[in-house]
Amino acid sequence: ARRSPGEVVALRRSNKGGHAPDVAFTAFDGRQIVHRSNVYSTPAYAIGEQVTILYDPSNPEDSTIDTFTGRWLMALIFGIIGVVDLSVGSTFLWLRARRKREIAWLLRHGQRVMAKVVATEEDRKVRVNRKHPWIIRCEATLPGAPGPRRFTSRRFWYDPEEVVRGRELPVYYDPQDPDRSVVDTGELPT
Repeated sequence: ARRSPGEVVALRRSNKGGHAPDVAFTAFDGRQIVHRSNVYSTPAYAIGEQVTILYDPSNPEDSTIDTFTGRWLMALIFGIIGVVDLSVGSTFLWLRARRKREIAWLLRHGQRVMAKVVATEEDRKVRVNRKHPWIIRCEATLPGAPGPRRFTSRRFWYDPEEVVRGRELPVYYDPQDPDRSVVDTGELPT
């Protein structure tokens, strides 16, 4: 864009009380052009006020008043949206990586117990393309525990009922914190 000094020659009033300026400027080829701003502001420009105009040299009618918001508002909006998206996406990736590390630790160092499969069901908390994934619910009594404890497997995109009916699956848990557990479904089809 080229720069040109301009002068506010008129103000248009909106029904909300803001004013949009009409700015006269001279293009590089000597033509006199009036830029009609579509940005209403309060407080308004004053008639006779000097402003800088940015315009396209190949089409001087394509012009705008040189302001911070005029140049950077859209870049800031998209930048903020990008930072928010990056933050949300990074958080989910971090949580997933943390869970993978936890599963690897449990499979190496966790206490193993065999758990009886009690049900396979759709996980109604998640839906992708109008389909719910399937989970396996297992039950086992941990050493020293008063009663059985339930464990939930990872999600499957098929009904694993035929594969796990009447079986027991290994469950690995942290003896210090039995809520940290993983159902080992490594031998099942993915």
